[in-house]
This record gives sequence, structure tokens and C-alpha cells, in this order.
Amino acid sequence: MDLQLIKIGFGNLVSAKQVLAILSPDSAPIKRIINAARENQRLIDETQGRRTRAVIITQASATDNPGFTFKKTNFQPSLDDNPIFLSYIQPETIARRFVIDQNTFPQNFYSARDLVCMDIQLINIGFGNIVSANRVVAIVSPESAPIKRIITEAREGNRLIDATYGRRTRAVIVMDSSHVILSAIQPETVANRFVAHKDGHGS
Repeated sequence: MDLQLIKIGFGNLVSAKQVLAILSPDSAPIKRIINAARENQRLIDETQGRRTRAVIITQASATDNPGFTFKKTNFQPSLDDNPIFLSYIQPETIARRFVIDQNTFPQNFYSARDLVCMDIQLINIGFGNIVSANRVVAIVSPESAPIKRIITEAREGNRLIDATYGRRTRAVIVMDSSHVILSAIQPETVANRFVAHKDGHGS
């Protein structure tokens, strides 16, 4: 199986397959995620003393957990299960970084400048926050009762990531790990960005 990695600065790399979201650290909900990760010794600080500009949420996908469903009775990973990385690089810059295939590592791949981008897709969901399009199961409106229940259950299970920056929630993004990400932009806008990237026209 090919291993795809994203550079997050100072020669550090993160598995693209396990990236759920790359978030700006400035909102209160994201700061709470950082503090909880620090308290639980799951925080990996790769800033080397520089200002934190990106919070990288990682989690195994459903395909890595064959027993996974969205039912409470089965495996549902929370934000407590995997490490969270801090980077001094902006989320948008990380999203443009090269993704490296393990079969094409040059000898000096840490400093290579001419690597070819692979097929990971990262979508901006507002305020500099980015999600892995490859991990998205659904993008829905938050207005219906079933979706409100999904949000409540995700919050109770520590699987909710609030990326609205205090704005009204307009889109609920369900990930393949059962995490739920809230966005302040319309579902159609998120979907259009996803389609644009699939067609090769996104930035």
C-alpha cells in the first residue's frame, strides 16, 4: 500500500491518509481541542518555538476499523484516540505541500523541491480551515432533527470539531471516522469546492 505524507515543517511529515482536518488555532473550540490534547499527552508540537498557525487533526479511517458504523454500539473513535500535531505553517500552505509516494522517495527527500503532487484532496471550509475531501461521507444542512442528533451525539462522544469561528453553523460535514465538522459556509459551497478539486480546477 502506498504511503502518502504531508510536510508540516522542519522535515516533519504526517500521513495524509490519517489527516481529517487542518485547522486554524485561533478560535476557542480549537484551543480547547489543543488544551485537551496537551493534558492527555496526545499533542505533538512541531513548531520548534514558533507561533502555532495550524492544528492537524488525525484519525484512522473507517476502512482501518472494520467494525465501524455510526451506531453507538460499535467502534466510534473520539478526539482522544489519535495525536494532534501543531505546525508553524499556515493551513493553506500545508494543503499545497507536496504529497510523497513512498516508492518515489529521492535520497534527499526532506529537501527535495521538485516532487510531484499525488492525489490527496484538501478542501477549504472557511476561515482557513481545511478538511480532507477523501474522508468526507456527507455534507448536510444542520436544520433537520436527525442532523441535530448527529451533532449532539458527536459532541457527547468528543467527535465534534467546531470550525465556524463563532458564526452560525451552515454545513455539517460527516467524516468516515464518525467525526463531525461544523462549517459556517453553505453545504453547496463546500460541495462545489470538492467538485472543483476533483475536476482539477481547484487551488
